[in-house]
Amino acid sequence: MMTRAILILLAAGLTMSGPASASWKSLKTRGGGGKVCLRVGSEELSYRVLDSDKPLRLKLRGPKRIKLVSRYLFHEGDPEDPRYGLRVFLDGQEEVRRLFRANALPNLALCEGEGEVGALRKLYLDIPTGQHELEVLPAGEIAGQVALRLFRESSGKGPTYVSFAPEVFDKVWRLQFESGRTSTYYHFNADKPLRFEVIGPTTLQINTRLDFEQQMSGSTAYELQILQDGESLPGFFYHTKKLSSASYLENPEILPGERKKLRLSVPEGLHRYEIHCTGPDHCGVAARIRIPEADLKGSR
Repeated sequence: MMTRAILILLAAGLTMSGPASASWKSLKTRGGGGKVCLRVGSEELSYRVLDSDKPLRLKLRGPKRIKLVSRYLFHEGDPEDPRYGLRVFLDGQEEVRRLFRANALPNLALCEGEGEVGALRKLYLDIPTGQHELEVLPAGEIAGQVALRLFRESSGKGPTYVSFAPEVFDKVWRLQFESGRTSTYYHFNADKPLRFEVIGPTTLQINTRLDFEQQMSGSTAYELQILQDGESLPGFFYHTKKLSSASYLENPEILPGERKKLRLSVPEGLHRYEIHCTGPDHCGVAARIRIPEADLKGSR
């Protein structure tokens, strides 16, 4: 039966929660390529311009959730469908690389001078406990510039999330931690991607863990491709390490990677999604997907 989301409820996930809507406070940064004023409707906002030779830097103490808000500043040398990227480093280690479509909007402009401005793009990052340094660089070969603002999430209670299962996957694996706590993950690979349908608008929280063999060590990069109704969304790049404090009960020969999080904004209407691991070759990934319980209740 079709509901607002085609899903299988997991009893273990009924009390889990996460912040979908929250209040945010701006963060002061240093470095980068200077500042630019953008006019958004009747409001004028100050952004930092990214520079490939001068990382945008920020020192902060975790745990915190960070939001990176970016816009593309178009240039006459841009291709017809320009894309730009962000590379985010945490304590010198590349944490995530993300590509975005620029999409110029008519109600955006530079406060001074001429030039088109791209739509708002968001990227979220969870900062672990302790003191850390964040660095942000532009990615990709672009003619224009990338403007960025950073925010931290302020305290506040978010909605309750529930877990759900995709329609198509490779295997179901239970991840057990040293504490004895277990979580259900859905494994997919190059031969069998993750597939599911959901009715928006809603926001999905998707946690992924790359497969590691026992003898593997060090950091490994992997890339996910998400198809929305057959159209590829900009790429999702992650760097991860092997997590030795947990194991899959159904396949102890494979160790999980560190958890990497992404938020998927689902537009209004019914949409079909596929998630593929496109690199490295023959990669396998385990995923856990959650949806706000309020959205689920509204579909019954």
